[in-house]
This record gives sequence, C-alpha cells and structure tokens, in this order.
Amino acid sequence: RLGVAVTDALLERRILRPEGEHFGLTPAGARTLHGMGVDVEGARASRRSFARACTDWTERRPHLAGSLGAALLAHLLARGYVVRGMHDRSLVVSDEGRRALARAFALAF
Repeated sequence: RLGVAVTDALLERRILRPEGEHFGLTPAGARTLHGMGVDVEGARASRRSFARACTDWTERRPHLAGSLGAALLAHLLARGYVVRGMHDRSLVVSDEGRRALARAFALAF
C-alpha cells in the first residue's frame, strides 16, 4: 500500500509523469526529490532501469520501481521513516515517517 500511495502522490504532484511502462521524472520533480535528500543522480547513473512502473501484486496498481524507487526507499529507510519487517518484504512506517509522509505527500498511514 505504501509504495502505491507514494507513487500516486508523486504523479499527482507532477514529480513523475506516466510514460508507458515507465515513469518520467520531471525537472521540478528531480529538484523536489533531490531537496528531500533522495540520490537522484546516483539513481540515474545506475545500470538498472531508472523509473519503471511495476504492478503491485496485492494492490494491482503500479508502484515506482527501478533505481529511482530504490533510491527513494533507501532515503526513507536511512531517515528511519520506514523499517523493514522481520520476516517478509513488509515495511512499517514509524511515527516520524507518518509525519514526514504527511508533510511531503499528504499521506496518512
């Protein structure tokens, strides 16, 4: 749910734009993510696909994948906004993460 919700917010704020099976990062979006501390340039330099749309198997809607999605997740993990679940691929949003996601993306978890 978190990945899909964040992707929806990035699209609504025109940080990302849909481009078929991929997302395009707008110039304003690159500045916004960089200003948040996301390593956009490192993601661009990666050999991985930069910003791919990946259908979430539970939500049946796309979330941001590729090196940009990984960079955004790394940022959220490094800040302690989310922590990995102990036994699966789940993420738990911390109290500070709830506040940060509400400020940045108007998300409530």
